[in-house]
Amino acid sequence: MQLLYILTTFPLAALAAVNGRCSGSAATGTWGQSGICISTGTCNSFGGVFKSGACPGDAVDIRCCLIGLEGSKNQPCGSPRSYCDWDNNACWGVRHSGKCPGPSNYKCCQSL
Repeated sequence: MQLLYILTTFPLAALAAVNGRCSGSAATGTWGQSGICISTGTCNSFGGVFKSGACPGDAVDIRCCLIGLEGSKNQPCGSPRSYCDWDNNACWGVRHSGKCPGPSNYKCCQSL
């Protein structure tokens, strides 16, 4: 009974995982849809842009990163209309593995 009281009084915060989707309060729009929680160094090395508040509970240097979107100058597939995104999001073109950081289901989408 006490455990139920504690869980209802203090709900668990949503935590983002390293190499996972951005999920914090700042993970809105494109950031929540296509962002990945990675280190700022990795984000920079891929030419991405990052923001705070979208990877709650992670280490200080883990931020939500976008590569090829929202002002990022990188073209991860080598073409002007390419960006890193999750497999379950629509890609109006061709997906390429090995061009983006993170897990195997986070790939480069080269738009046609």
